[in-house]
Amino acid sequence: MKLPIAWNLIFCTALLTGCAHPIDVTPKAAGLDVSTGAMMQPKIPAKAAYYIASDLTKLEVTTPGGGGDNVRYYPYQAIESGFQKILANVFGSAIKLDAAPTTADLASKGINYLVVPTIVTTSGSTGFFTWPPTNFSVDLTSQVRSQDGTIISTPRVVGVGAAETGERLGDHGIAGRRAMADALVKMQAALLEIRMIQPTAQSQASIPITKSQNGANSIEERLSRLKSLFNQGLLNKDEYNKKRTALLDEL
Repeated sequence: MKLPIAWNLIFCTALLTGCAHPIDVTPKAAGLDVSTGAMMQPKIPAKAAYYIASDLTKLEVTTPGGGGDNVRYYPYQAIESGFQKILANVFGSAIKLDAAPTTADLASKGINYLVVPTIVTTSGSTGFFTWPPTNFSVDLTSQVRSQDGTIISTPRVVGVGAAETGERLGDHGIAGRRAMADALVKMQAALLEIRMIQPTAQSQASIPITKSQNGANSIEERLSRLKSLFNQGLLNKDEYNKKRTALLDEL
């Protein structure tokens, strides 16, 4: 009598804890191509690089599925090729770095911007009798640094994906792949919105503002020139505000 009771306990425990099924959430590369018919901002004429630590590429994440079960997958491994693709869509060139770089490394390789992604994923299901998730989300943040290590921006987007019953039964990771692709497309747009100092203009943008001997009129002219540099994207907002404050302090 004890054996059947033991098996019943094991069976009930399995039902309560569920299983973690492996799925593939790698987005299809074709969905990340730049549409020839769509209006898009020109590429930033600079060289970018991205870095994902090796322990993150090996990181396996478990999130809920349906029927009390869970799903497991490798989010950084899944997004990596797509992430490089959108960077190539945004910048003149984009490469992968295998080790965390120093500012000297970036300079020696001619890399103008370093982009480091952070991913947080969630999933769930409205179904009870099948385990593949019906909904999936990817919270993606990209830290963008200039060659000297200054943080320029940290855009954050959330990609979402859903799957109908018939779709997820034939393709268990479809909701996850859709969410990954959605996050990448949104991140591409967010990166294009960032005001970045063009490498060819950095020397002009970094010229120090010295005190003038010509009085307020000269300062007005310099304020106007400063505003023009900002409007052309040759200065970011922080640089513009600092230099503007320095000029106004001379009055």
